[in-house]
Amino acid sequence: MGEGLEIPVHAMDVVPLDVPVLGAPFIGKNYLAADGCCDAIRHIRALLPINGRLRLAQRFAIDWEQVDASGRLVTGDLSVPENYVIYGKPALAVADGLVVAAVDIFDDQVPGEAPEGLAFQEADGNHVVLKISEGVYVLYAHFAPGSVAVKEGDQVAKGDVLGLIGNSGNTIAPHLHLHVMDGPSALNADGLPYVFESFLLTAINSEGTEAFDLAEATGVPVPLDMVTPPVPYRNLLVMDQWLVDWTAP
Repeated sequence: MGEGLEIPVHAMDVVPLDVPVLGAPFIGKNYLAADGCCDAIRHIRALLPINGRLRLAQRFAIDWEQVDASGRLVTGDLSVPENYVIYGKPALAVADGLVVAAVDIFDDQVPGEAPEGLAFQEADGNHVVLKISEGVYVLYAHFAPGSVAVKEGDQVAKGDVLGLIGNSGNTIAPHLHLHVMDGPSALNADGLPYVFESFLLTAINSEGTEAFDLAEATGVPVPLDMVTPPVPYRNLLVMDQWLVDWTAP
């Protein structure tokens, strides 16, 4: 560097925010966090130009799937949504809140390939947006057709069933896409960090997204390194490729 070079320094105000603490989105065992923080890039780089602004609603999103006792995400015909372990499982309200959007008009996609020609408004498929506090909203996307259990304007309690996991919208396999954001629009918002109140870490796919994608695409087991004994965590974000158990909210 040149001698005497001055590097400009700019002051910036940091606004302290309380991180939302979420309850369990499921009840049961063997739920796998995919495309989450912080090595996976599909969500964290999903920057979209919307109405003249760059938005990153999915910054802290997780795609939740589930494995069976042998570590498989799916068995049998991979083109049948019902053959995926997570299909039809209930998704729960992670906090008391107000339903500000509830859509249940889409069919399941055929798993295996990303759907073509979807309109922007169809990306989340059948979905619910829950307002849990001022400026804090939770998106649940890709519910099964006919399964959304709430309507706009409903007040729900933590642990209430919102819908059943499906494969509607922009998805290649049944899963629950969940993220927290600062506005009611699923994409025209910015993602907010959050933590889960409690969960039990039971295993980690240390081979990462590539191995997960192979398991999803072929039906081979996810390569899981078991955590023995399982580790309970409180007030923490579930990391990418962690396998967790959930208890009652």
